[in-house]
This record gives sequence, C-alpha cells and structure tokens, in this order.
Amino acid sequence: MRLARPLAAAMLVVAALSMPQPAQAAVFKHPGVLVSRAQLDFVRANLGNEPWKSAWNALQLHRFAQVSYTAHPRAEVNCGPSSKPDNGCSDEREDAMAAYTHALRWYLTKDSRYAQKAIQIMDAWSAVITKHTGDNAPLQTGWAGANFSRAAELIKHTYTGWTQAGRFAGKLRTVYLPTVIAGRPDNNGNWELIMTDAAIGIAVHLDDRASFDRAITTWRGRLPAYVYLKTDGSYPKAPPNSKHDTKAEIIDYWKGQTTFVDGLTQETCRDLWHTGWGLAAISHVAETARHQGVDLYATAKHRLRSAMDFHARLELGGTVPSWLCGGKVTKGLGDHFEVGYNALHHRLGYDIPDAERWVEQNRPARVSHFLGWETLTHAQNPHGAGISASATPDFNADGVGDLFSAATGTLTVWNGKGGNQFGPATAIDGWTAFTRPIAGDFNGDGISDLAAIKKDSHKLHIWNGQGSNDFASAIELGPGWNPYEDTLMSLGDVNEDGKTDIGAVHSETGKLTVWNGKGGNQFGPGSTIGGGWKVFSRPIAGDFNGDGISDLAAIKKDSHKLHIWNGQSSNDFTSAIELGPGWNPYEDTLMSLGDVNQDGKTDIGAVHSQTGTLTVWNGKGGNQFGPATAISSGWTPYF
Repeated sequence: MRLARPLAAAMLVVAALSMPQPAQAAVFKHPGVLVSRAQLDFVRANLGNEPWKSAWNALQLHRFAQVSYTAHPRAEVNCGPSSKPDNGCSDEREDAMAAYTHALRWYLTKDSRYAQKAIQIMDAWSAVITKHTGDNAPLQTGWAGANFSRAAELIKHTYTGWTQAGRFAGKLRTVYLPTVIAGRPDNNGNWELIMTDAAIGIAVHLDDRASFDRAITTWRGRLPAYVYLKTDGSYPKAPPNSKHDTKAEIIDYWKGQTTFVDGLTQETCRDLWHTGWGLAAISHVAETARHQGVDLYATAKHRLRSAMDFHARLELGGTVPSWLCGGKVTKGLGDHFEVGYNALHHRLGYDIPDAERWVEQNRPARVSHFLGWETLTHAQNPHGAGISASATPDFNADGVGDLFSAATGTLTVWNGKGGNQFGPATAIDGWTAFTRPIAGDFNGDGISDLAAIKKDSHKLHIWNGQGSNDFASAIELGPGWNPYEDTLMSLGDVNEDGKTDIGAVHSETGKLTVWNGKGGNQFGPGSTIGGGWKVFSRPIAGDFNGDGISDLAAIKKDSHKLHIWNGQSSNDFTSAIELGPGWNPYEDTLMSLGDVNQDGKTDIGAVHSQTGTLTVWNGKGGNQFGPATAISSGWTPYF
C-alpha cells in the first residue's frame, strides 16, 4: 500500500497550491492603478446590464464627462483647514476627477475625443503646477494625486498620441509624490490612507519600485492603527512614527473611546463619513497592489469586513450602545464601499450582509474627492490582474500558469503559453520519481519559485524563478531530508512578511522544521518544532484561526494525535492544541479544506484510521475549533 500512493503522487503536478502574494511586485502591469484592462473590458461587455447601466448613464450625464469641460490650473494650490480658504483646491480636485472620468469614457467608448479631453486637462496642469500650500495641502495632494495618477495611467497605456505624458509624469514625481509618500502619522487616519492611495498610484505610473514598496509599508503600518481587531490586544496599535504611542494618547487619538471591538476605527467617534474615506482608501491601495500581484487583501480582509459591516449597521439604524462614542455617532457613511465590498464578497466569498445592504441601497456610487464611478468599475467585477484565480504557479511571470513534474526522475517545468499551448520544457536532472516538488513565492518577488529534495544527497534545493522560465542556481538546505515521502510542504506566509515559507520533517531526527522565506532566495534559520513526527506524514497549512497568518497541522507518529500550531507572525508557534487520538500519520488523511463554512477561517478534514469516518473541524479563530462534524463512514485513510 505504501508504494501506490507515492507513485500516484508522482504523476504530473498541476500545483494546486495556495500561494500568498508577495510583499513587492516583480514587474509593474499597466494599466494598473485602481482599475485594470481586464476589469474595464468586463465593464464594456456589461454596459447594457444593471448595475453598470445606471452607473454608466450617470457618468455620461455628469458635467465632468462633457467635452466642453474646461480646466482651471494654477501654479500654487493653497488650501486652508477644511479647504478654507479655497485657492484652487476645488478646481484641482474637480479637474483631476474630470480627467479620470474622461479617461474612463475614452476606454469604454473608444471615442478619441474623451482621451483628448483628459490629455488637455492634464497638460494644462502639468504646464503650471509647482506646489501645494496651506494646512490642508497634504490631503489635497492626496485627493488630486489619486485621480490624476489613475487618469494618466489609463491614457498613457491605452491611447497613443499624448506628447506631454513625460511632463505630466515629471510633475507627479516632483510636486505630488514627495508629499504623499511622506505620510502623516499624527493626523486622523484617513489623511495618511488617502495620501498612500495617491502614492501607490503614482509609483505604479512612474514604475518606481522604491516608492511602491514604501507605500505598502506605510499601508501595513497604518492598517492596524486605523481598524481594530481584538487580536491587537486591549487597545489599538499606534501608527508607526506617531506621537500617539501610549495607551492614554491612543485613547485620546481614538476620540476618547475606551471600549474596543472588532471593526471599530480611529475615526468612528468623529463621524462615519471620514471613516468611510479611510476604509475606501484601504481598499484602493489593496486593489492597486492586487493588480501588481501583491495580495494586501489577505492582510486586510478581516479588518475590512468587520469594519464595513459594523459601520453599515450603524448607518442603517442599528442601536448605538452606550459604550460607543458616548451613545451617539454622526452618520453619513457615504457610498465608499464598492471596491472593498467587491473584493471581499464577490472575489473572496465573505458574507457581509449589512455592508451589502448599504452598497446596493446607494448604487450607483457617485463622485467625491478621490472616489469616482466605483459601481461602474468594480461592482461584481471578478477581474484583478496579477492574482491567479487557479493559484497555479507562474514561474516566468507572464500571467499564464505553468506545469511541473518529477514523474520520470527528471524535474521538468513547462511554460504555459495560453490557448492550451506550452513552451519548451526546462529539465533539471537528478530527482527521484517519488519526489513531490512544491511551488511558492519564497523570495517575495512576485514570481513562483520551486523546491525539491535531491535523491542522492537528500538535500533540499530551492530555485528562484527568474521570470523567463529559467531558474537561478539552487540554494541547498540539508542533508537529511527524504525525497521518497511527502515531507516537503509550502506553508503559506507563516510569519506574515509577504513571502511563502517551507516546512519538512527530517528523515533521521523526525523533527518538523520550518524555514522563513526572507527574500532574495534566502531563508532564515529553521524553526524546529519538537520531535516525534514521521516522515510519512504530510503536514498541512492554512489560516485556521482567521488572523491572516498561515497555521500548521500534523499528526504525531506515536500518539496518533492531530497537533495544530497557530502562526504568530514571527516564524514562531504557540503550543499545539491536540485533537485525537486515532489519526493516522502514515497516509494522506489530513487535508486543508479551505473555508468550507465561509466564516473567513480555514477548516480541517481527516479520515479516522479506525472508524473510517470523514471528519471536518470548523476553524473558530483564536486557535480554537468547533465540534467535529462527522460525514458518514466507510472511507479509507490510505488514499
């Protein structure tokens, strides 16, 4: 029985592995600021259907969409508190939105008049703008920069004939980017989030990797400082580099709120309008990053869905408890949820009923400052460049999944070409047909990497995908790893640094080891988790507690107990919880089921070796599991 399974497993691997996305993009994809070509093609195909039809009609009738629109550029835009005085502030915001509106209308109609009007607006501003001044200048720069970068991205990459594109890009780099990339850690959170929305859009348009990475770093730091989850501790995180860094200062920063619940934001007790802005900007950054192959929704999804439902419920008339904002909130949430709602509900499958009611009740979404036409662009839109729906590895970063196999004893990779075609295979010799290679983005560069154990040396070899169906020289970790069994696993992002980690059971010591992907095809020191594991085990990984960090599960060889460790975001693990005994470590009985009950947490299944009962545990969060659900009996644990 032991021979049949490895032989079967040695057949062609289609690599149905769950791979988190990297911390930085490998190659910028254009157009790729908030909207992608695939998304807009989807919209074009649905302009006659609802909800896109009503949204499209609203856009076409708006004054921002008329070819008679006239820009009002200024050399200096001076904005006081709340844009008072307003010396060019409204003009710049409206012109930026009009440029984006015309860019959308151009792409959806292919009528060059709209592309030319967008260009006319942007050229008018790039000819004169030199600075933003006044108390509101950073936020103003974010509002205008967000829409200008979207407009410029669409026109530059879908229309020919913009002769002054370089001049406009130069103004984005010198007038807008230095302000928005600097952040604003001490202001209300919507400021820094909107500025980061502009910063990542400008970075993509300029092909500026350093600014792109810096924007993502700012977003990662601000996210838990804006939306609270109980896993953060008794009170919220402080914004990085902020003066608000003691408990008393954070409570004051959160408008005197002392009771914290999932989904509460730093501005909830200010008003719901600004809260909606903050949540929209979080979604915008994640959407732009997604087009570049970076999955920030994996980090934000639980905060976003909690916050969106929490605030929609308040806006829809839910009871305001006495502990929340003194028993009173200032409503006016705004139609700011389309992008986040589409990502969480339609792409990831989360049920967020109050947010759904609010979104559908307020369609089509209107224009406001840095938000425009999002029902049109994002309602029920399944597309997002850079994230493979099939989770198939893409070794050459061409957007088409590749195949790999060690069935013949030669590790072979075929480059998918699309249309059921494959490029020439790349053969890497010296492997056994019993090997089970794995794929993942181990160095966080956006290109899938490959790992396998050598048959003679028993060393673990890791190749860094280079974006051309070639591989860099392998690094080696070992010896002592067994290529004949399913010891090697792609763990997901155990330490939440944007890079896929690796695990294996050592064939001599029986110790389970986890390596932290460090970027640059490097790995941190292996973390060893006890002993007593069998090399015949096939441990599994998944986000079992719904905190956005991959967890680990394996069956002990002696006790036949299932052990589950909660990933702690630092390549460490808490003490394992145990379920059992009666589980068989010698066969592929253990499986990561995904989110079977759609509560945002990965579930586990196994076939009991004595009863033959298929059992499913519901991940409950906090490293806990609900009562097991037994799904009849008669299953064998050997297959």
